[in-house]
Amino acid sequence: MVTSALYELLTRLTTKRLMATRSLTAVNSLMALLLFMFAGSALAATFTATVDRTIIAPYETLDLTLRTDKSTDLSPDLSALNQDFEVVTTRQNRQIRIVNGQTESWFDWIVTLAPKHEGHLTIPALKLGNLSSEPIRIQVQKDSSTGNNVSPVFMRTEVDNEFVYVQQQVVLTLRVFYRVNLYDDSRLSPLNIEGAIVQQLGDTRKYETIIDGKRYGVFELKFAIHPQKTGPMEIPELVFNGTMAERNDPFGSMFSLSNGKPVVARSAEIILNVQPQPASYSGRAWLPASDLSLSESWSQDLNDGVHVGDAITRTITVEADGLTSAQLPTIPKPRLQNANIYPDQSKTEDTPTDTGIIGKRMDAVAIIPTQPGNMTLPALRYSWFDVTSNEEKVAELPARTIRVLPAANAAAIPALPAATPIDKARADSQTADCPPPEVMETTSPTTGNAYLWPFLTGLFALLWLISTSLWLLARRQRIPVITDTVQEDRQHQSEADAFKLFREGCEQRNVNEVKLALTTWCQSLFNEQHLSTVERCLTKLGSTELRALFQQMDSAVYSPDKSDAPFPDILRECEKLRNQHLKQTKKNDSLPGLYPTD
Repeated sequence: MVTSALYELLTRLTTKRLMATRSLTAVNSLMALLLFMFAGSALAATFTATVDRTIIAPYETLDLTLRTDKSTDLSPDLSALNQDFEVVTTRQNRQIRIVNGQTESWFDWIVTLAPKHEGHLTIPALKLGNLSSEPIRIQVQKDSSTGNNVSPVFMRTEVDNEFVYVQQQVVLTLRVFYRVNLYDDSRLSPLNIEGAIVQQLGDTRKYETIIDGKRYGVFELKFAIHPQKTGPMEIPELVFNGTMAERNDPFGSMFSLSNGKPVVARSAEIILNVQPQPASYSGRAWLPASDLSLSESWSQDLNDGVHVGDAITRTITVEADGLTSAQLPTIPKPRLQNANIYPDQSKTEDTPTDTGIIGKRMDAVAIIPTQPGNMTLPALRYSWFDVTSNEEKVAELPARTIRVLPAANAAAIPALPAATPIDKARADSQTADCPPPEVMETTSPTTGNAYLWPFLTGLFALLWLISTSLWLLARRQRIPVITDTVQEDRQHQSEADAFKLFREGCEQRNVNEVKLALTTWCQSLFNEQHLSTVERCLTKLGSTELRALFQQMDSAVYSPDKSDAPFPDILRECEKLRNQHLKQTKKNDSLPGLYPTD
């Protein structure tokens, strides 16, 4: 009995140990399976690249799909595509699928690419973290189905002159031809040219034309380009991106919700040969134009003359075909001895035309004659360079003589009355008939008249001499002081007003206003009329930081985000340069004379 009980106890203990061992083995096996599954999942993370087609035309685009089943916050590096392709658009898409209880998910980046040239191209291996895709070969060839190898969308560019002088205008004409329906999302890359000022001429024109028997729609744009440095200058290629309506879309571009097909067109690069200013040119300002004219107008009719003290305003207008108003220097003031001259407000305007920019500048001066007589204004000559005939020319206003009359309210000097002749017969009869006492009585009134008129004449002459002496003395003491003060105040006011316009241009972020106001301000600040271009002003100011800021502003003009233009920095730097110059000028004016007087 004891033996049987002991045997049964041992059997039970052995069975429990075997069951515990099997349970532990099962748990270990399950854990190993789970670890293997997670490891297998980690090892199975992929990053693949596929395209919708491998043979395309130069104007067409293709879709590159980058896919990963790895959960990540990273984005693929697309910089390797820039060598042969342009990235038109990029969009993201996440998908989740459940099949037979199995959950699958992946993340897609769909990149629309436009080829930059024809031939065999390669989409290189792209990186996503430590994952890499496989390269894909693409063939870009002309589409023979379109006939005559003419793409449904293409571009053409041309310039009116490839050999130009520095600061001479070049008109660039760009046309986009299309014979398919395009949606309204078409866009053109900005025109950025280093070392040149670019200005669009008017709005985009739209019309139709026929090429090789096919009707094309045309978008036409024109730009005025003013090179600011000599040597070769490159007009880069421009890229047109649009969306072409599918053939099964009967409404064309009326409804942009329809799925379209992206198209791309590129223009050819153009190289300009920019020549320096001819050494033989003798003008004080370099003005290369196709035409330039001078004209004047007056605030009143001068045929009947003007009076002393009257203020007459002379407005001189210079109009140049092919130059902006910022390139035109101010008209110098005439120098007159018998008149006071005060500068009036100047005006400028630019008129865009199909042939380029017409710049106009209007300078006015107020003239106040101080003495009667003839006042002659000297002839005005304005040198410029005719780019059509390649010769220097002079626009001229002839000299003008104005008759100045005495002041209208001046006191008139009374004329002396003429002596009344005495009838000879009457005098003879009075002498014969009257006795001597009566003769004395009759001659006394005659003697009184003889003394009265000389006395009045002398009195008037004395008063005239006294008034003239007092007027000359007052004029000698007053006129130079008043004239100098007015000229100094005018100059200070002109510089302050010019800088105010410059400040407003910076605050309004207007590039053309900033450049125009810079030249006007520098001419007033330094009193040098030859500072008529931005380049000369930057050289005169001598600030490398300001030059770099202007280059950055020119680069940001046609960028999609114009907030990159450093207008606040430009204003801050110019304020610093202005304060330094005014402080130095004030210091020089306050220096004692070389020979002080007691």
